[in-house]
Amino acid sequence: MAKCVFIVQGEGRGHMSQSMALKEQVEEAGYTVEAVYAGCRSRGSVPEYFSEFFKEKLELFYSPYFLRTPNKKGIYVGRTLLFNLIRSIKYLREVRRIRNEINDLEPDVVFNFYDVVGALALKGVKPGIKRIGIGHHFFLHLDGYRCNKGSAWHRWLLRMHTTLVMKSCDRVMALSFRELKGDSAMDVVPPLVRRSFREINHQQGDRFLVYLLNEGYIFDLIRLSREDPGFLADVFTTLTPEISLPPGIRIHPLNDEKFREMMTDCKGLITTSGFDTVAEAAYLGIPLVVVPSQHHFEQRCNGADVERSGIGIAVEQLIPGIQYKMKAFDNSTYREWVDRAGEIIIKCTKE
Repeated sequence: MAKCVFIVQGEGRGHMSQSMALKEQVEEAGYTVEAVYAGCRSRGSVPEYFSEFFKEKLELFYSPYFLRTPNKKGIYVGRTLLFNLIRSIKYLREVRRIRNEINDLEPDVVFNFYDVVGALALKGVKPGIKRIGIGHHFFLHLDGYRCNKGSAWHRWLLRMHTTLVMKSCDRVMALSFRELKGDSAMDVVPPLVRRSFREINHQQGDRFLVYLLNEGYIFDLIRLSREDPGFLADVFTTLTPEISLPPGIRIHPLNDEKFREMMTDCKGLITTSGFDTVAEAAYLGIPLVVVPSQHHFEQRCNGADVERSGIGIAVEQLIPGIQYKMKAFDNSTYREWVDRAGEIIIKCTKE
């Protein structure tokens, strides 16, 4: 029976979802998860559903995070870099702590969900502990960052971050919307979708479902709804606008269980261009519109890949009428790919 440790980047919620899904997959194969280290900006920033899922196995550590723009639609890249460099002493303390604790645990394998503090910690673990990087960012590296828009500077920073994590690993698993060939250092594996989402029987209803990593897009949705009163949406966001809402818009605080329930009968999904919410919706065949966060090169690449994979459309803005561009797609091949995730990942772990 193999012992595992997870290191999870906590910026955004995608890596958290991936780690929850992987726990289900490895435990089915007889592995045990001994500890989960989750990066965070503050002790209160980790969502309750994640803490409850891992319970006493969870350890938090301080890890770099993005600074948001005032309009809440994007991130500051240069300022984020400088801010986290100033905090580097705090991060280096966490590197030493995590490394020492992993060496004490002596797991068979450590999965790093794209955290840079975790990558530095893994550089000094005992020989014999297998180190595996897992995440969709690695697919962007394999794919050559094919993205026709965005800053070359942002592209270089993303490449540098990904390379740093890769160099700390013995093997890398690139999560991808579609099956492709890897290379000598990288396996292409299916998205990690939790069992609770895979068991949903989706029936299309009348209301759109919206998840916004960057809260500023809520004002675009309000404008859309005012121009088209027939647009009905349930919006999950941390922002509560201090203005009156159109009758068709309902705001909900972030809640994993409630979001999953509303996925069962949503008309379509509108979301910022993360990986995991898209992966979950695509598994259910839900029509998709994704909008990349401003100045977020990775999200631009994700949006382009959503379109190349045929699972949705990517737009620059949430303008009135965008809901009519959403369309159903044949997700049968994609579902088969996702259903093989556990089998493929366990096989790659043993190689």
